[in-house]
Amino acid sequence: MVFGGSVASDEIRTILLEILRIGLLRIRAFGSAGNAQACSIEADHLHNLPAAIESRRRDLLLYYYNVERPAFIERTTSPTDQFKLRWKRLASLIDA
Repeated sequence: MVFGGSVASDEIRTILLEILRIGLLRIRAFGSAGNAQACSIEADHLHNLPAAIESRRRDLLLYYYNVERPAFIERTTSPTDQFKLRWKRLASLIDA
């Protein structure tokens, strides 16, 4: 099953790409600070997003949102404020 209609699908992809961009910038910052643990947690959060973006499969989107995102929130010691608005919008699109 493909996620969303064409407009919703495009918005979901944009949000996922923003999450990926933010996460990669955070990995770069953590790496520069020598924080390998934070890099690992961040990479674990992001590593399946390219497949979800490319395939547009709803099951991969739901797995990210319902499994990987909460696991990331639980594991990270870094603030997640940069993601919260995107996750909120993503939730509204998933529920639509």
